[in-house]
Amino acid sequence: MGLGMVDIGGAILTGITSIQTISLVCVVGLIMVMSKIMEESGQMLRLVKSFSRLSNDDRTVGVVMSALIGLLPMPGGAVFSAPMVDASLSDKTISGEQKTALNYWFRHIWEYWWPLYPGVILAVAILRVETWRYMAMAAPLTIIAVIAGTIFILRPMGNQKEDKPPQKASWQSIKQFILEMMPILIVIFTIICTAALSAFLRLLGHPLVIPSLLYIVFGLLAAMAWVGIINHISLSRFWKAAKRKDILILLLLILAIMVFREMMEDSHAVELIRNELVTYGIPIILIIVVMPFISGLITGIAMGFVGASFPLIVPMFQTPDMWNYLSYAVLAYTFGYMGMMLSPIHVCFLVTKDYFKASLFGSYPYIIKSALIVMTFSVTVLSLIIIF
Repeated sequence: MGLGMVDIGGAILTGITSIQTISLVCVVGLIMVMSKIMEESGQMLRLVKSFSRLSNDDRTVGVVMSALIGLLPMPGGAVFSAPMVDASLSDKTISGEQKTALNYWFRHIWEYWWPLYPGVILAVAILRVETWRYMAMAAPLTIIAVIAGTIFILRPMGNQKEDKPPQKASWQSIKQFILEMMPILIVIFTIICTAALSAFLRLLGHPLVIPSLLYIVFGLLAAMAWVGIINHISLSRFWKAAKRKDILILLLLILAIMVFREMMEDSHAVELIRNELVTYGIPIILIIVVMPFISGLITGIAMGFVGASFPLIVPMFQTPDMWNYLSYAVLAYTFGYMGMMLSPIHVCFLVTKDYFKASLFGSYPYIIKSALIVMTFSVTVLSLIIIF
């Protein structure tokens, strides 16, 4: 694009040192460390067990196990919930492919909008919108994912209820569940409170100008302090978790993506791409859904499809209306996410399939049908929002 060395150096420096990049690195690093500590200390297992006693339907127990583990992002985290799903369905005539689909699909029902996932955090950073606005627009997709999974994954299993009556939820069991959920609740509470405070001050004419990702940083620091106190975790143990090689590599990937975004903006390459698409009569909306989908299918990771496609397609969301802008964003993320879910190199898919000794292609029909429902819903509803 004809950029000189000074321009390239400036883009690299800006991409690495911006408050948005620094906040993003802090958020992702803190999330990965907290997830690791919760796993090692046994709090993750306690969280799941505290909820599993409240249902007499084994399918529901399996879904809850997968979904609760899915609230905290762990690379290959589906293998953590797989033994619990297997235990809840061990006496049933359910195929390994069905167990694979259940564990894999319901483990990933939150990642459309859940603010602890690196893919969502990176998308919000590239979109430059307030976190709560994106969450509000994308959250309904979790409901659609649950409905699709119920129809195409759970129903074919048949009724799996036990003969014994369900245990009644005691106040003690509810308290225990809330206690184990507290790290997640602290983060969400912080985001809600800071967003509400910002809106209130804006009404008074005193806007609180704090990057939205810093809200999550504050919440995560408070949540990590809670985890450390409850589980008696020393600072040295936190530091050991922070130095893990996989975390450092992920943080370097984030820096590279933010530099790439800055380069795309400074070179005006996206404008030229958009002009060529218009010249050849290719609908922009088609590019917005196809590029993330292909990126997700190829990379098998949310950070991969967001980092590869969003810097290119976000400048194509030419609309002054915030909700139209967010509709484009959620549509793009949903298709990228479905590409990732259908990817044969998605780590969670592979480890789940191996655990249940299931066939990869035998598991696909359950996943594909569910994914088609989610994509159809997102195209239909979000397109109507954009049009009207």
